[in-house]
Amino acid sequence: MLSVTNLSVTLPTGTRLLRGLDLNLASGETLGLVGESGSGKSMTALAIMGLLPRGLIGTGDIRFEGQDLLALDDHGMSALRGRQISMVFQEPMSALNPVHTVGAQIAEPLILHGIMDDEAAQREALRLLDRVGIDRPEARLNAYPHELSGGQRQRVMIAMAIACRPALLIADEPTSALDATVQGEILDLLRDLQQESGMAMLFISHDLKVIARVARRMMVLYGGAAMEAGETATVLAAPRHPYTQGLLNALPHGRKKGDRLQPIPGHVPPPHMLAKGCPFSGRCPKGDARCAAEVPPILLGDTAAACFHAGPP
Repeated sequence: MLSVTNLSVTLPTGTRLLRGLDLNLASGETLGLVGESGSGKSMTALAIMGLLPRGLIGTGDIRFEGQDLLALDDHGMSALRGRQISMVFQEPMSALNPVHTVGAQIAEPLILHGIMDDEAAQREALRLLDRVGIDRPEARLNAYPHELSGGQRQRVMIAMAIACRPALLIADEPTSALDATVQGEILDLLRDLQQESGMAMLFISHDLKVIARVARRMMVLYGGAAMEAGETATVLAAPRHPYTQGLLNALPHGRKKGDRLQPIPGHVPPPHMLAKGCPFSGRCPKGDARCAAEVPPILLGDTAAACFHAGPP
């Protein structure tokens, strides 16, 4: 359904924000994108949606059901966006319009894409509020975003995204600001909706535990480049890339009381300060001059790892 080949996003200065990403997604499948803030996860989603900020240049090949998305103009992308490809944005309070009711915002894509008239769209918005688990949906239909809790606003965002029954849903950190109970409910909701409709899902998160729960395959990003990819269970059980190993070593899950975490040294540098070769080389315990200067090959094994030193943990 979705095929992304050699996707790069570049600033006018020539600094690369994405470095030749390749990924694919079949109908009904979930692919997880994981990495620290600044790794390129949201930038990948915006490139696919045709929503790159002004001035950024996207190159490569993005094909959705065989159609070249980078070749479409604004009108062509608008016809797809919300109808066949939808996105749940990272922060619902800023993504929702504060001066319109949630019912009007859910109904809007149905009306804009000519699927329903105003009256039918309002009825469908009420049904969707109930479907995503909003209590007393009749009362919430005419509520404004500030009158809802964070979990309720996230459910409204999901209702908007699925209103037109898209073939592909991009979920960008849909549970990051929620408590554990609400997070579990949202993940269960997305799973149920996917099973009902057969839609594909690109699920973005910094939480490996969440990725393990929702995605059969995963890709680890750093500095706009893919570090490792493969079956989620395999990547998490036997990571081959030092960055993936570092992420897992930094997790508190499964550790005994008193055990010290092993954080990755340093922090993610700005894009213009990343090495020309492997972007992780400056923080990598195995990094050397070759890593910094040359783009590493993709070494195939149980997973695909872009590293000169890929190996067992």
